[in-house]
Parts: sequence; structure tokens; C-alpha cells
Amino acid sequence: MNKQIILYAILGILVLVLLFFTIFPGMIDAVRDSGKSGSDLCSPEPGYTEDSWKEHMSHHPNIYSECLK
Repeated sequence: MNKQIILYAILGILVLVLLFFTIFPGMIDAVRDSGKSGSDLCSPEPGYTEDSWKEHMSHHPNIYSECLK
């Protein structure tokens, strides 16, 4: 009985995590970008053009405030 409860709890947590990242897909990028600083922060990531990177930064003004000046 206890093993079933643990299994259901783990599956429930997994479903909640997947649901969270489905609703907020940009959260992974925001967390990854939050540790950068200076020119690394403002330079485009691989796969982005200059314009699309500026648009991405405009969606996260709290992280990219020094780049948006």
C-alpha cells in the first residue's frame, strides 16, 4: 500500500512539473540566462538573429535591463 502512495506522489509531481514547463516554456531560458553578466548576457544566443534576440530580451526586462538601455 505504501509503495502505491509513493508511486502516485512521484507521478503527480512529474505531471505538475511537466504542466508548469508547458505553461511557461520560456522559464528554462530565463533561469539559464540569469547567471550571465556583461557582454555574455547581451550577445545573441546560438540560433537567434540580432533582432530576435532583442525581442527575447524585451520579454525579460528584469534580467536584461542593462542590455535594453
